[in-house]
Amino acid sequence: MRVLWLSNGAFTGTDSGATGTWLAALGRALAASGEVELCNITWGDGPPARRDDGPIRQYVVPQEPPGRDGLPPEPVVAAIVAAAKDFSPDIVHVWGTEEPWGLLTARKLLHAPALLEIQGLKEPCARVYYGGLTSRELLACTSPREIARRNSIVSHRRTFEAWVPFEREIIAGHGLITIQSPWTEAWVRLQNTAAHCFYAADRALRAPFYSAAPWSPAGGAVVFCSAAYPAPYKGVHDALRAFAVLRARLPRAVLRIAGPFGASAARISGYVSWLHRLADTLGIAGSVEWLGPLSAERIVAQLQAAAAALIPSHCESYCMGLAEALYLGVPTVSAQTGGASLLMRGDESGLFYAAGDEVMCAYQLERVLTDGDLALRLSANARRDGVVRNDLGAIVRGQLETYRWVDDHASGG
Repeated sequence: MRVLWLSNGAFTGTDSGATGTWLAALGRALAASGEVELCNITWGDGPPARRDDGPIRQYVVPQEPPGRDGLPPEPVVAAIVAAAKDFSPDIVHVWGTEEPWGLLTARKLLHAPALLEIQGLKEPCARVYYGGLTSRELLACTSPREIARRNSIVSHRRTFEAWVPFEREIIAGHGLITIQSPWTEAWVRLQNTAAHCFYAADRALRAPFYSAAPWSPAGGAVVFCSAAYPAPYKGVHDALRAFAVLRARLPRAVLRIAGPFGASAARISGYVSWLHRLADTLGIAGSVEWLGPLSAERIVAQLQAAAAALIPSHCESYCMGLAEALYLGVPTVSAQTGGASLLMRGDESGLFYAAGDEVMCAYQLERVLTDGDLALRLSANARRDGVVRNDLGAIVRGQLETYRWVDDHASGG
């Protein structure tokens, strides 16, 4: 079976620490199954080119801003169509609605049967993009340079909002859609009540998580938090405010933040710069460590060394960071949003709080950090659930079953 992926990331054999790198783990496992000949078309630098990753055929095309029709410039579209024609797939698997890929299949520019996989959804993210920041705080997050370059938080939110009609078109234009949770299905059904939906609540993790030892108490009061990119709806400012409340009660606590939030990012991003100033204002700067983007190996090490993990995002359809922490069995506190409720059982495998409520967040963290029996119970349950949920063999078998269903029904079987 020949399956073409349209995805947002190239397979390179290295882990940059960027979002979406889990897709490579699934792709390689599918290719190794012997049942799928896989091709990936994705964004890359320079002109269109073929850059295979082992047995996976791969074409990269330049990522350029979409036009008014939502599509990249015509030469890029032509390169995508040519690459797809060259591979001649039985199925096109579209990963996400956040980029123009789904428009190509919704508008029948690619002719093989198409399966749309929901990842993030920009429409609900746009509604909470500011993460509860006040108008004054938004102004403090915005530098004159960002205003001049239309690169501010406000302009980023407008970009999300501008994509909403295309996201709706992508969802409405596909009859086969993979979803992760009832929350995801609710947003899909808003635009498309007729689609056949496949539930795939499980994601493949990156290899270092499967080979890592499970979490065990290491002592201390280290809280690990991560976010893939510096948007306010990811809630890093909530993490800082909750930590300030927590540290008033536990002065020895340390907050470690992974992702593009370090000093170099602060020189570029007004929001990140404001986060550093917020830490100073809250009196916690000396207890906050900005780790920068981390590879999977380094995330594993940080999680194993932590006493708790914190997921403060205001909008998630799945949340790989949460799945990774739970798989290792790290006692976790998370905002109760979107797909997080599917991954974690409140008061059983983790502790929830309402997004933006730093007081409750601090309270839940304090419970984990001061109650060893609770931490061990949450850890054991999270690990037990995670080993089943993220079992790579089961995920590959489930994906192959979905592909067979699509292929059989497309051919009239």
